[in-house]
Amino acid sequence: MHLLFDFDGTLVDSYHCVLAKTRLLACEHYFRNLSDDDIEALRDLSSGEIIKFLKIPLYKIPKLIREMRKHLHNEMQHLTPFPTMYSVVERLYNNNCSLGILTSNSVDNVAKWLDINDMSRFFDFIHTESNYFSKKYLLKKTLSSYKIDKSQAYYIGDETRDIEAAKKNKVKSIAVTWGYNSEKALLKSQPSFIAKVPNDLVTLCEN
Repeated sequence: MHLLFDFDGTLVDSYHCVLAKTRLLACEHYFRNLSDDDIEALRDLSSGEIIKFLKIPLYKIPKLIREMRKHLHNEMQHLTPFPTMYSVVERLYNNNCSLGILTSNSVDNVAKWLDINDMSRFFDFIHTESNYFSKKYLLKKTLSSYKIDKSQAYYIGDETRDIEAAKKNKVKSIAVTWGYNSEKALLKSQPSFIAKVPNDLVTLCEN
């Protein structure tokens, strides 16, 4: 079994840190800033709706992702795994699952965080892409590069774009409700499975 994890909002609790950096970037690049009232409402929006809400021109997204990665680099040591995530990943690894990470964050940031949290040994690879909407291509490249059988693969993520990427690659998706998108938003995208706590990942995969 191949378990392909998103990083931010799935393995690492980075939501409030990313929001703080988003506010900083909004000031620097003159897109819509977030009020306190906006923050929870964002969780109900799809990835495309968030971009429209923030009034970010699509051509700016790759640059903003690169700058976000730089801002996050010095924060990785302060970001923690979600509760019980370490033991869940360890158990999946010990059950002979092949684990990988697909992310919009940088390889350096993810590798640094995995080392700090003693989780590097669990994951076979980290793949990244600098385009907010390119997860379907990132997943496609990963499946091809590692010769992964789609019927044995699950893509685990916390955003609607993760579910959409899985569908477009005919891969089963597991949507987690502890990350960036709310359960309400995730269900609209019709994931294969829903995980409400990290241990649900073990239950789903063992069954």
